[in-house]
Amino acid sequence: MRLLSPKDFSVQPQHTLPIVARPALLVVDMQNDFVRAGAPFEVPAARETIPPQQRLLDAFRAHGLPIVFLKWIGVENDPYRHMQDKFTWARGLAEDIKGCRPGHPRHYADIDAMRDCCAVIDELAPTDDEIQLTKRGYGGFLGTSLDEILRDREIDGVVITGVMAECCVEDTARQAYQLHYPAVVVTDGVATYDPKATATMLDVVDKNFGWVADATTIVHWIETLRG
Repeated sequence: MRLLSPKDFSVQPQHTLPIVARPALLVVDMQNDFVRAGAPFEVPAARETIPPQQRLLDAFRAHGLPIVFLKWIGVENDPYRHMQDKFTWARGLAEDIKGCRPGHPRHYADIDAMRDCCAVIDELAPTDDEIQLTKRGYGGFLGTSLDEILRDREIDGVVITGVMAECCVEDTARQAYQLHYPAVVVTDGVATYDPKATATMLDVVDKNFGWVADATTIVHWIETLRG
């Protein structure tokens, strides 16, 4: 049996996407320590998702639709380190690395500059009026005020981009579904270390928790919704 790739989900007719009045864009963990070259949690493929995400940001801003930037943060003596023998990513939370620690500066080779390691990458930088919401779990709703933020703005659906595809992105889509938000995951706007894991996640979401489509299709869908 052939494992589907993200390209298999790249073009989905607009009529198959949910009918909503006011969607929001959720940008998941597109932070320096996940995206930049040499970062502790670097996902090289995340850099390929930047142009599609930029197109989505432009579309949501043009139509006055809310954008929420979700940011995973590390903390001092992080309890996730107790599981680092199995989940090796947690080794990046050590005190001599301080992965995703807010306010910690780090030099990144691909931009040859220092940046706050927890900040959203320059290419997707939030505007002053856009929401940045920190989280400690994978999903964007658990332990945060995201649901309240969306309901206060009369949001009835979400579009999800970011990293890691099979962790924070998928968990955010699952939580959105359980809170009754139609969720659309962007096929060319998500990434992880293994393309097979991305393909599996897209298949799982498409069958059980939401919709999947590429950025171009979603931009056209938004234009149709906003008419």
